[in-house]
Amino acid sequence: MTSNVRRNRTAILSDPHYREILAVLEDAKRPLHITELAEQLVKRDETMISADEYERQLKQERLSLHHNSLPRLAEYGVIDYDLEENIVSSRPNVVTEIDWLDEDVFDQLLAKFPTDSQSTENPIGVLEGRQAAVEYGKQLADEAEEELFCMYVSTDLLEEECLSHAEDALNRGVELYLGSQNPEVCDLCRKRLPEVTLWEPQHTWLRAPSEYPTVSRLVLVDRRKVMLAILDEPNSDSSYPEERTIVGDGEDNPLVVLVRELLGPRLDHLDYQSPDFQSEIHS
Repeated sequence: MTSNVRRNRTAILSDPHYREILAVLEDAKRPLHITELAEQLVKRDETMISADEYERQLKQERLSLHHNSLPRLAEYGVIDYDLEENIVSSRPNVVTEIDWLDEDVFDQLLAKFPTDSQSTENPIGVLEGRQAAVEYGKQLADEAEEELFCMYVSTDLLEEECLSHAEDALNRGVELYLGSQNPEVCDLCRKRLPEVTLWEPQHTWLRAPSEYPTVSRLVLVDRRKVMLAILDEPNSDSSYPEERTIVGDGEDNPLVVLVRELLGPRLDHLDYQSPDFQSEIHS
């Protein structure tokens, strides 16, 4: 993939409306007719509207999808769109085209935000070493007030103390979401953290690594603090590989905003499923 196409795809995946389209397609788990897609988008955006207004918005959404959004998403390989049949489907693991370790892509995403990454008010910090990653992850779990959003690629990264701090968060009433494509991670969490909400992320940068360096763990707390750890290649002496952890603090922090943008469809889906959101819809 050329750098221009990659940058354009990055911009697409960072746009809230495109993320919403992709979230609907991912949740559907089957191809949708453009009318079905438009209906779900209108229903997600509005709570109570008149029949005439619903039909107006539905027609407008269909036209926008057909002439703008879907052709653009298809052009950059994000979806499959049959113009003749008006059938659209998601492509699995499309986010794998965004390489967290690619400096051009990282800079392109950060450039979207007005926050100065060099500002002392919103710094992006780097922690060196596995123990530093563990300690900071425990600290974030202890600071969580409402939501703890985690992803791990292997059980090797889930030390006993990490599980204990996650248990404490659950006992405080914190909503705990954990994603992994590793069955062993999911089994361990089901046994130790029965109240956790498990899901399988579509991002292949959260699979068991086949090449290094690779993303190893991600922790997002209340959508305002984040740590993203990068794992180096294991040593031949069977010792733990080194981890470097990027951290950000604050709702406007560039790294926090970046992670929220890239995880947008998943976070939007969690919001849509939440009891508070559902009560607002039906009140």
